[in-house]
Amino acid sequence: MSAKHALLGLLLHKPAYGYELADRLQARLGPAWAINSGQVSQTLRQMEAEGLIERVDGSSGAHAKRRFFAINERGLAEFDQWFASDTSMARLTRRPLLVKVTLAGPERLKGALEQIVAYELDCAEQLKELSGRFREVPEDGSQVRADHVLLRLGLTADIFQLEGELAWARHAHQMVAWLMERDAIWPSASERLDALSEEARERRDARAALFQRMRERDLRALSSGDAGAEPVLRATPRTELDDPSP
Repeated sequence: MSAKHALLGLLLHKPAYGYELADRLQARLGPAWAINSGQVSQTLRQMEAEGLIERVDGSSGAHAKRRFFAINERGLAEFDQWFASDTSMARLTRRPLLVKVTLAGPERLKGALEQIVAYELDCAEQLKELSGRFREVPEDGSQVRADHVLLRLGLTADIFQLEGELAWARHAHQMVAWLMERDAIWPSASERLDALSEEARERRDARAALFQRMRERDLRALSSGDAGAEPVLRATPRTELDDPSP
């Protein structure tokens, strides 16, 4: 989701200025949606250039000099088009830490484990902070406030995600620590032979056997003293893994 559509959604309710929108965005959706005022101002300028919002007169008093923005018809159509777009597909997370661990190799595995431990601690700290934030949302009485209910919904989404990340980090910690204690085989350039398919290996072995028979025939001809026999084998044969250069 882009910040543009989030700000358009906030402006559906009432005009606002940049600082107010930044505060409202985090207050409505939770800390995961924190955005600084500079980013908000830049996005508002872009939206104004695209004709999605327009400046309006601010209120009197302390906010009289603020630059207030309101959504217009074009902005409303843009928001409705985004709202109708398909968001039903779940997306798998691409973890940079997982890429590091997978490609670290044996010489960097200890450093990878240290990064996993740091990630594990950070997940636990953020989870503690979000759980406290969730408890701070006022409980509704006889009157239900939609913003409170939806804020709790957003916070629980972040909490569930962090719980999953923490569980994965603990699992990764165990797996990498276990791997460090094993005499494991690691992929390397010297093991390209093992990466060949069974069919390629059969072709290579058949070719090697053919050249071996040719060598043996030449050797027999030379040992018999048959000077008229012309050796068939002129050079050492190449295999599929040899340097292809002439």
